[in-house]
Amino acid sequence: MTKRSVRRALVALLSVMALAPGLAPATAQVSQGAWWITEPEPDAAENQGFIPYYEIGPRLREIETSSNRVKVEVIGQSVEGRNLFLVTVSDPQTMGRLGHYKALRNLMLRDPERAQQMAAQFEDFKVPFYVHGSIHGNEWPGVDASIELIERLAFENDPETKMVLDNTILLFNVVANPDGRVAGRRTNSNGFDLNRDFITQSQPETQAAVKVITEWNPMVTLDLHGFVNPMLIEPCTPPHNNNYEYDLYIRWALDQAKAMEQELADQLGFSAQIPFRDFPEAWDDWPPVYTPMYAMYHGSYGHTLETPFRDERGTAAHVAAVWGALKFASENRMGMIQDQIEIFRRGFLDMDQVSIADEHGEVHDFIAEFPRAHVIPVGEGQRSDAEAANLVRFLLANDVQVERATGPVTVGGEIYAAGSYVVYMDQPKRGLANTILGPGWDISDVVSRLYSAPGAWSLGYLWGADVVTAERDQAFDAKTVAVNTASAKGGVDAGQSAAYALEVDSPTAVRAVNALQSEGLSLELATEPVDSSGGTLAPGTVLIPSGAKNRLNQLAQEGLRFRAVASLPEREALEPVRIAGRVSDLELWVLRELGFDIDQVTGGQIASGAVDLAEYDVLLVTLTNFWNQLGTAGRAAVQAFWEDGGGFVGIRAGGGQVASSSGHFPVSWISRSGTGMARLSYEQDSPVVGAYPPEDTAQVETPTWFTSVPAGASVDARFLDEDFFVAGHWQDRSGAAGQPLVVRGNGTFGDARVVLFGIDPLFRAHPQRTFPAVASSVYWTSAG
Repeated sequence: MTKRSVRRALVALLSVMALAPGLAPATAQVSQGAWWITEPEPDAAENQGFIPYYEIGPRLREIETSSNRVKVEVIGQSVEGRNLFLVTVSDPQTMGRLGHYKALRNLMLRDPERAQQMAAQFEDFKVPFYVHGSIHGNEWPGVDASIELIERLAFENDPETKMVLDNTILLFNVVANPDGRVAGRRTNSNGFDLNRDFITQSQPETQAAVKVITEWNPMVTLDLHGFVNPMLIEPCTPPHNNNYEYDLYIRWALDQAKAMEQELADQLGFSAQIPFRDFPEAWDDWPPVYTPMYAMYHGSYGHTLETPFRDERGTAAHVAAVWGALKFASENRMGMIQDQIEIFRRGFLDMDQVSIADEHGEVHDFIAEFPRAHVIPVGEGQRSDAEAANLVRFLLANDVQVERATGPVTVGGEIYAAGSYVVYMDQPKRGLANTILGPGWDISDVVSRLYSAPGAWSLGYLWGADVVTAERDQAFDAKTVAVNTASAKGGVDAGQSAAYALEVDSPTAVRAVNALQSEGLSLELATEPVDSSGGTLAPGTVLIPSGAKNRLNQLAQEGLRFRAVASLPEREALEPVRIAGRVSDLELWVLRELGFDIDQVTGGQIASGAVDLAEYDVLLVTLTNFWNQLGTAGRAAVQAFWEDGGGFVGIRAGGGQVASSSGHFPVSWISRSGTGMARLSYEQDSPVVGAYPPEDTAQVETPTWFTSVPAGASVDARFLDEDFFVAGHWQDRSGAAGQPLVVRGNGTFGDARVVLFGIDPLFRAHPQRTFPAVASSVYWTSAG
């Protein structure tokens, strides 16, 4: 154990001792107001024979006031403002000591060896058991099953119920997607599949669930879904993510799944299928985007349950399966908790992982070689101090330990400034830390396919900050102290200035530009390199009037650096932009979060005249078949828009179809099946990607590249000529090396500007590193 680890352990242990048995303060219930008072509203769940959302609050309130085993809290609101309910259930003595049990859970992380001793000697480790109800809104039975289970646990006194209450603390996120339930859809109101959001955490419903998981580190997590017949009960098929301590997980998760299968058969006569046991592949736990997979990084034995039926039988199946897991966890609590703590102990002591064998004896060597640390530089060597601080805040919110250097940091001979952040891998949740910051793995030859994208998700390589990895064989030197917050130091350069310059190199910068435009400032877009107090900046840099210095000082508090410009370069007016977008709900959300004024439009609306493109500056298309849906009248309206100077931004095949079929910017392209992260080369004189380094990483989903472009068009980004694929699953990469990925130029109708992307720069709101490229393409096409 390192001295730094010992220091952390002692501080944490003292904190826990302050909450020792008998000294724990009573847990005060925070008033949530009259959360149980709701107005009836049309509800798709009710139409399907399930409990409507408006009845859930009153029903939970009635249970809470009638049982001393139940506590109900509001842990957040959905996008449309509906309450998210966390129901805690245990025996009455436990309900008065929840703070004590949280402190014991904390001890697992801060001193896991001590926690194992206490669990063995005192058996005072009531285990948290988390049930996540219907994250997909129209998979109705999970909510009804949760309420049925709460009612049994609240009021019944049979031996099995007493056993469960004596051994567990039940945590029910009763209705994890209220808006989807009311509307009868899978997604939330922003169009997000919340069960793909757990490593991005863009949505309030996801954020609320993450807070419960990080506070409690539940020993078991069950995510209630539908519909697969026979009922599907995880654990999963290969590939298993390398960052899990999978041998410890599968030791209990597989037997717990069999216990759920048995209870389902005993109660209802239903059969089940267990992917780990029954499938060779294609139901994997590779991406950390799902609820149970995210929970596994917090030591949880996570399972997705897919009920077979869309009626009361589906509810009964969930009830039976969850009950089987509750009985198993109660009967095996001590062994399971010891191995959960062992997950954290391995990280704490920087121990090796252990390989596993499947049911058929085949060894799966899914072993991570953890680096010594990941470094998030500040100042020189960091593209965006603002995004570095955002990344650190994300790590801390996810219970990852972060330290800050008190002096220079040396990694492999490179020196980074004091104040840089260091994330050591000798910490309890090293798996999550490495998942967030590391690049991932190329698993193209491991399996024939993945269940779902993404194949790679690294925040260190796909979000807006640079991360440097200190491998074990590299020279590494850093003196650090632990931090619990992050800030970024920006500024406005001093001296005489004809204007101030801001490179569009981060989402924070994009939001600042759009905010300044909305406030009425006259901005300009540099069309050539800019000589500034910070050196030469790329074309596409935004120029801001020098009289705005006071406002820029405010924005600098977010970590932005505004450079003084003494001599103005060639430039164009950058007016506020209105975008007509044939985009998905997720892409719409991203662009609005960045501060863009965008309306979602359809080909039919344009064809009928319901949408007048003359009111917009840029047409942005990501969805396929838009050109076909326009019809003759709609195509004429789009052509007139271009002839009047309207800009066009197209993404992947959807954008390529419009550009090529219209004759405006004829291109051809190839799309392949694949998902992951690739290395790109960027042109430094581009107004769209010039703010990026010469080589960088980007997300590729259904990888698409251009095989021909119009004469005179600029190719602003390409795959590297070799070794361009970093991580994920993409088997057929033939012909892709060196191929164009971002192209731009003037179209044939009125010389309006066009930018086309082959990469997916907005995928599920995740690859924040490429958001600025989309923003710059909007600025450039609108300024022409």
